[in-house]
Amino acid sequence: MASNKVLFISAPIGSGHIRAAQAVSHMLKMTHPTCQSEICNVFDFLNPVIGQTILKTYLKILNIFPQAYGSMYNWGNQSHLALFGRELISKFLAGQMVDYINKFQPSVIVCTHATPAGLVAWSKKKGLLAVPAVAVITDFVAHRLWIYPELDRYFVAHEGMIEYLSKQGIARQFLSVTGIPVNYDFSQPGDRMAILKWLKLDGNKKTILLMGGGGGLLPMEEILQACMASDRPMQFIAIAGNNSKLYQSLSRLALTARHPVRVLGFIDNIREVMGVADLLISKPGGMSSSEALAIGVPLIIYRPIPGQEEANTRYLLEKRAALRADSLNELMTVLGNLLAEGCKELRDLRYQATSIGRPNAAKNIAESLVNNYFF
Repeated sequence: MASNKVLFISAPIGSGHIRAAQAVSHMLKMTHPTCQSEICNVFDFLNPVIGQTILKTYLKILNIFPQAYGSMYNWGNQSHLALFGRELISKFLAGQMVDYINKFQPSVIVCTHATPAGLVAWSKKKGLLAVPAVAVITDFVAHRLWIYPELDRYFVAHEGMIEYLSKQGIARQFLSVTGIPVNYDFSQPGDRMAILKWLKLDGNKKTILLMGGGGGLLPMEEILQACMASDRPMQFIAIAGNNSKLYQSLSRLALTARHPVRVLGFIDNIREVMGVADLLISKPGGMSSSEALAIGVPLIIYRPIPGQEEANTRYLLEKRAALRADSLNELMTVLGNLLAEGCKELRDLRYQATSIGRPNAAKNIAESLVNNYFF
């Protein structure tokens, strides 16, 4: 086995899992230039048509019938039949993955999604792999389909997850609280005024950032239209990502909007843009939430989907780093209260967000990998 090689295996279900892998990989290359790392997608081991069908079906369920996703999530957390299904899927997919791993010959495998974690664990259990493997859980809760005694270590978001995983049979000495790994940029100070100038926004107005609409799951257009009815001085940044249809519709809205709206597509300076925000309106994905917390930006969580979004929401509300709105009317009430003159709640939310943020998570995970698995 060659030394100082790390293989990350992720999945393109949401962007957070892959971004977590990229964050740790980048940190390894920064701190240990001789390290070779590679990131692969578990769907690479599937027929491309099957992979695309799974992704499209997943997004449609989330869009049209999120309660069905929540039911499946809960069923997977409780049913013995789900565990049997996991075994069948692993048996079907593991062959190509094992060949890929043996060809790369990593010192350690890092899984940032539950599906590759299950494939790797199954392969280790069956004696097809002997490579150390670790899991990086990218939410504030661990679904049961993450739990495999064959994995050598778990990196988790917060202390509360230790108790749950230990009750599921994972020994405490194999659990490390690091936070969810965000890009190195989130541990660095940003130049707020320079970014505001680039965006042609006013440094004296509260800036609201909307993210999470690239997959169509956050109704950005509806939210912005509702916000235009407010008399409070505010301005908006809306990130459409790679969704060109959304970008075009938001750009049309911005032309006649009552308050300034800057529409962005896919950007590679998300830390700088997020750093000028006073508030983030978004879905509670583990990665986007962790990025916001890392730089002290509080969240308004809009209509969390049953499943891990609900679980992430509970954690963020419990830590008082976020507020929740389940309708446009509720959102406008929450936003109006936070932006009221003399209101200290926004400041308190920012303080709480900063207090639980973990901007150095990627660095801590990289150091653990080097200390435990490099030769």
